Amino acid sequence: MSELERSQQPESGPARNEGDVTLSPRQTECLFWVQEGKSSRDIGVILGVSHRIVERHVFRACQKLGVKTRLQAVIRARTLGIISDPPRSDRRPRYT
Repeated sequence: MSELERSQQPESGPARNEGDVTLSPRQTECLFWVQEGKSSRDIGVILGVSHRIVERHVFRACQKLGVKTRLQAVIRARTLGIISDPPRSDRRPRYT
């Protein structure tokens, strides 16, 4: 099994059924901002907390969701309906 395949396999650990995963409001909020492309420092400024606190919330959310990375956490949380898709802009990007 390749490294990529191994990283995409669910880990053994916390349950991964929709009803079994409960994130705190702060963990959910941090994942929302992660999906918006914000860094831990940016999220810390938005929420008025240290970037280390943000990293702790994201790390614990990853543990609860049974994933290793921030990106995997966002994908799993969106799949489970914990966070919603970001709003789409009606404007088309301008290419110069």
